[in-house]
Amino acid sequence: MSLQTISDQSIQASHPIDLKPALIARVLSGMQIQEYLQYYQQTMTGEAITPAFLPEEVQFLAPRIAKALSTAATGEAVAFLITSPRPGTGSLVYMETTAGSLYAYDQSLYVTLSQYRYDPMLTNMHYAAYRPRPLDPSGLRNRILLFTPSAALRSDNVHRPEGGPFTDRFLAIDYQMLQHASPAIATTDASDALSRTTEALAQEVETLRKELQSVHQQLDSQTTRQDSRKQETTPPSKPQETTP
Repeated sequence: MSLQTISDQSIQASHPIDLKPALIARVLSGMQIQEYLQYYQQTMTGEAITPAFLPEEVQFLAPRIAKALSTAATGEAVAFLITSPRPGTGSLVYMETTAGSLYAYDQSLYVTLSQYRYDPMLTNMHYAAYRPRPLDPSGLRNRILLFTPSAALRSDNVHRPEGGPFTDRFLAIDYQMLQHASPAIATTDASDALSRTTEALAQEVETLRKELQSVHQQLDSQTTRQDSRKQETTPPSKPQETTP
C-alpha cells in the first residue's frame, strides 16, 4: 500500500477522507472480471463472471486502503498491490499479482485496475505460444472489468485517466449510493453493467477477432511455404528399368 501522485494535476481528490473498511470491502467485492471471448459468446447471460478479489484479499486490503485514504493528500491516489497463490495449483505454487489505485472525489470512488492475476511464468508461456501478439504484463488485455450493483456505477469520462496503458480498466463508483443500497439492489445481476459496456467493447472484440484471424493466416502461410520447400528439395524419382 502506498500513496502516488495523480498524473492528471487538474484532479483534486477529496482527501484526506474517512471511509469505513466495510464500505471499501463492498467496493472491492463488487468488482468483477469477464473474458472478452466469453462476453462475446454469452452476452447478457451473467455467466462466466469471476470476482476480481478473493474474500481473503478483500479482508486484507479493505482496512489498509481505508487507512491510506485518511492520510492521502488532494493530489494523491492510493496504490494497492496484492500477491496471492494461484488457486488449484496443488503442490506447485504459482504467485499471481493484482494491482491498481483509487481516489475519492465528490461522493464517488475512482478505481483503476492495472494488473489482474499476473503470473510471469504463465504470461511467458503464453507469449512463447503466440509470438505475433505482444507480451501482456497486465493480465487485462482480454478482460472486462464490471461492477455490481450496477446502480452504483457511474458513467464518468471526466475523471477517466489518460496516458496510461490501454489495458488499464477504470470504474467510477457512487459510494453514497452503495452505502444506502438495499440488499435487493446489492445482489442485482451484472447484466445491466454488461449492457452498458456493449457498445464500448464492440470495437475491441472485433479487433481481437481480426488479430486471431491474422495469426491463423500467418500459420497457414508458414505451412504452405514449408510444403513448397519440401517439394523443391525432393529429387525426382528414377524411371523403372524394363527387362528386355
